[in-house]
Amino acid sequence: MEYDDVVVGAGSAGAALAARLSEDPDRSVLLLEAGADYQAVEQTPDDLLRTWISAGPHDWGFVAKATADREIAYPRGKVTGGCSAVNGHIALRGTPEDFDEWAAWGNREWSFDKILPYYRKLENDRDAEGDFHGASGPIWIERPRRETWQPINKAFYDACREIGYAEAWDHNEPRATGVGPWPRNRRDGVRISTAIGYLHPARHRLNLTIRSFCNVHRVIVEGGRAVGVAVECGGAAQTVRARRVTLSAGAINSPAILMRSGIGPRAELEALGVRCVVDSPGVGANLIDHVLAPVVAIPAPGVPHDPQVTNPVGIRYTASGSNEFNDMQMYALNFFDKSLWIGSELDLPVPSIALAPGLQRPRARGRVSLRSADPNVPAAIDLNYLGDAEDLRRMADGVRLAWRIMNSKRFAPYLKEFVNINAETVASDAAVADFVRANCGTIYHPVGTAKMGPESDPMAVVDQYCRVRGVEGLRVADASVMPNIVRANTNLTCIMIGERVADWMRAQA
Repeated sequence: MEYDDVVVGAGSAGAALAARLSEDPDRSVLLLEAGADYQAVEQTPDDLLRTWISAGPHDWGFVAKATADREIAYPRGKVTGGCSAVNGHIALRGTPEDFDEWAAWGNREWSFDKILPYYRKLENDRDAEGDFHGASGPIWIERPRRETWQPINKAFYDACREIGYAEAWDHNEPRATGVGPWPRNRRDGVRISTAIGYLHPARHRLNLTIRSFCNVHRVIVEGGRAVGVAVECGGAAQTVRARRVTLSAGAINSPAILMRSGIGPRAELEALGVRCVVDSPGVGANLIDHVLAPVVAIPAPGVPHDPQVTNPVGIRYTASGSNEFNDMQMYALNFFDKSLWIGSELDLPVPSIALAPGLQRPRARGRVSLRSADPNVPAAIDLNYLGDAEDLRRMADGVRLAWRIMNSKRFAPYLKEFVNINAETVASDAAVADFVRANCGTIYHPVGTAKMGPESDPMAVVDQYCRVRGVEGLRVADASVMPNIVRANTNLTCIMIGERVADWMRAQA
């Protein structure tokens, strides 16, 4: 059988894309997922529904080079829903400046005015109303009610307000900045992934086939056109043919599949024995991720806290000395129940409290590259955190802000002692920089490794419609195509990309 569309990867973008394409009953769609597939919420394991983060049973098991001296675990979701099924369920949008920058770089279809309808289309926002929000989309969004905040959360909020941060009740309002409740893709305590929001309502369609435990090795290219994929399923090598192929395997796996297919930097491919089909030097380059550095303390004895409450309130703010709006976030993380953060790379004591500044506009760029042509050998991931001096400066500034908040009269009574930092460290520029290097970790947001751009950009892998340059019938639709990272958690933007590309693909015969 030849399908009209094969979508590789059932994550944030891929599940949305396949569901939307299959709304056309005359279009046959095959969605391939390397991990497990749970066909109903009742069959879905609890770690995918009620944890804060789950990177254990449904993880690719990647390791990444964070800095020149450190490697870290690098979790990515391996299950239908992808990272939307395992993430910290923060449902933030990028800022208008993010998308207008993309448009200014030659991607006019991605200006904020043009993408806003797709953010609205995916949202079922139960709190915010008006022209900037959607109320009937597949992804449920709500904000933690103030009455559910725990004493330490209220103290964090009060401390931030006292030192001058504005209240931001709706972090998704385009000009919002300051402290307030995170919007979350969570309903009645359950994480609403794209598997739940998009795929569950579409499973009855005869023209949509979802296959799990299918590891795609490469795209088959004949005569300059993608005609299918080579896939391993149940231990057997198989070929699936299609009129169009779309890679939605994420910012690590999509470029790896492209390179194994002969689409990538010629010299690197030929050194591994891969015949180069398209010399595309941008494949795997331009890796960008949000980096954090937690400041950790042990709570004072007897501090009341519901262990189910992990991260209800946070700040979006502009670093001191920066001219980039909202180039930082700060998370207030409460670790009172280790079962809620399975497999996280944050190895923190329980109970503990952490304020974690997170850089939203990093200047450093990393890379994804193949170690081997063997699809069972994971790609090499070099994050190059803090590779730009300004990244390190802003992160050090964020650590000092966290220290200031935690030592404020509002917050300090809830703390017994600090775990990984002291006053001498904060007072020294060299010591606080060393602290950031030693404690930096991921916020799980890799993007940019098959970036979009005009023909004049030699590093652009896809055009603004996400079509791979040099190969007909092949697209990438996921975090890989972002030319720069959004200053927000990336899940909603990945879903939006799936929605946006689906409209273009449905308009084609």
